[in-house]
Amino acid sequence: MSVGRAGWLFLRAYLLVALLVVVTGLGLEALLLQRDQQALQRREAALAQGGFAYAETLLQDGADRASLQAGVEASLALPAALHRLADFSALGEQHRLLARGEVLQLYDTQDRPVFYRRLADSDWVLALGPAPALDNDRAKLVVPLFYALIAVAVFLWIRPMMRDLEQLRAAAQDFGRQDFRSRVALPAGSWLAPVGEAFNSMARRIEWLLQSHRELTHAVSHELRTPLARLRFSLEMLAAADAEARARRVDSMKQDINELNDLVEEMLGYAELEQGNLTPCLKALDNRQWLARYVQHYNGRNPRIALELDGAAAATIMADERLLTRALDNLVGNAQRYASARIVVSLARCGGEYCLRVVDDGPGIPAAQRESVLRAYVRLADGEEQRRQGFGLGLAIVKRIAELHAGRVEIADAAPGGAAIALRWPA
Repeated sequence: MSVGRAGWLFLRAYLLVALLVVVTGLGLEALLLQRDQQALQRREAALAQGGFAYAETLLQDGADRASLQAGVEASLALPAALHRLADFSALGEQHRLLARGEVLQLYDTQDRPVFYRRLADSDWVLALGPAPALDNDRAKLVVPLFYALIAVAVFLWIRPMMRDLEQLRAAAQDFGRQDFRSRVALPAGSWLAPVGEAFNSMARRIEWLLQSHRELTHAVSHELRTPLARLRFSLEMLAAADAEARARRVDSMKQDINELNDLVEEMLGYAELEQGNLTPCLKALDNRQWLARYVQHYNGRNPRIALELDGAAAATIMADERLLTRALDNLVGNAQRYASARIVVSLARCGGEYCLRVVDDGPGIPAAQRESVLRAYVRLADGEEQRRQGFGLGLAIVKRIAELHAGRVEIADAAPGGAAIALRWPA
């Protein structure tokens, strides 16, 4: 969209809003004017009633026509005139009303009300009005000034909105050019701030999905290639192998198939945790009982290194047991690959947080690599190929589970050596 077109859109929106304001203002002005006129007529009628009573008092005091008329005008500041009752004989019904002493309201040539009433039982009819029009020059400026201020207010309101819309348009165009790092920075007080936040959230999600897709493609192509190559080689060697060698080849192929199955499960588990609509089901969990059951089950499988339970006091925590068990599986599995003789697990409350910690006595994790190993498909390169098992998703899954609990993952050195990985989340 060109600058000229954006300016035309702004002008059109401004004129539309201004037109709506003017039409609404004129309608309200007409309504209020009508109500004011009705109220003015009621006030004039009430004032006229007082004027008629005052005129009757003057008439009873013997005032002549001139003094009576002058006295009423001076007292009420209204034009007054005395007429004979016979002057209204041609009006028919109006003449009969005046003869009965009722107030008659007629209008002059300028459509202004004039009030007539017979004075007592005399032959005189007093006319009061019309009230003089107020000529206030300053009042004439109120309406134009009002609309001018409205026009300025609408301009000041529309202009920032159009500027924010221009930012959104530019960011959307960047998306169309596949620049998914584009973001909008709208002021917190902007009317479009929620739209900008939603746009940025969408942009981050799309950027992550693309990055995840690239990482997944790279990981699948890398991780699948090795076991598939081994399977192909084993299949080719089966034909020429004797019975004993064939059995070994079959066992090796089973291991490769299990490795492929584990890879698929890890990737599916990571993809599940990365879904934006996944919400942890927090429930009360007895950490001592849960950990004791986990350690007993784990050691019952005869692992290379037994799992020890730190003697933490029993306490009830709030967590998603399924996700927490998955995180502990990954932490213990990671420690199992690198530990020499000891793995210790504990779960305790530290201040305002819960802390699930797994400590091993392996080589530890260098400080420079502690942030990177929490990313998906990144593995710790230690130069020992036999320990480079796994797929680089274990700690990434732990980090995601921590985030779902509004927590974090911390990696530190264990004493006297090894790694201490802790999952912390608010209590």
